[in-house]
Amino acid sequence: MPGKRYFSGVQIQITAVSDPALIAAATRHGLRRPVLAARLAGWAFLLVAVLLLGITGDLSPGLLAGGAALGVIVPVVLLNHTARGLRAGRVTTYEISEGGVASSDADARHAYAWRAVRSVEHLSGQLLFRLRGARLLPVPTAGLSPAQIEQVLGAASARGLHVRRFAS
Repeated sequence: MPGKRYFSGVQIQITAVSDPALIAAATRHGLRRPVLAARLAGWAFLLVAVLLLGITGDLSPGLLAGGAALGVIVPVVLLNHTARGLRAGRVTTYEISEGGVASSDADARHAYAWRAVRSVEHLSGQLLFRLRGARLLPVPTAGLSPAQIEQVLGAASARGLHVRRFAS
């Protein structure tokens, strides 16, 4: 669906079915730091457990359980919970305008003013809006031209938002 431009701002509307693969990629990308931190903490707990076993001969079930939880369970739960919240497979309308960014489907509408957006990242096939409160809003770009994508990124940058490009 072609986007429209009004006065000095951006007015783009996209209607698309949420792609589970794009949502998974956005979730992995958006949560890479907290997931890495949990995994590193888990490995640290496991390393301490092994060192204590070697030094004292005693195995610490608490350190083993904590290491396994932080290294495996926490990242899986975090990624799955976030991906589920992004509602794959639904027809969603996304709007990017002078006022901010919004998404709506048959059940709900969520709108965010530009001041609620921390940064915008251009990933392959989507724009990832990072919102306050560690929330993510992936917007597919299949219906947009490269000029429209640059228009959105330029509007975000003009508002002082951090803009990063990962797509080739």
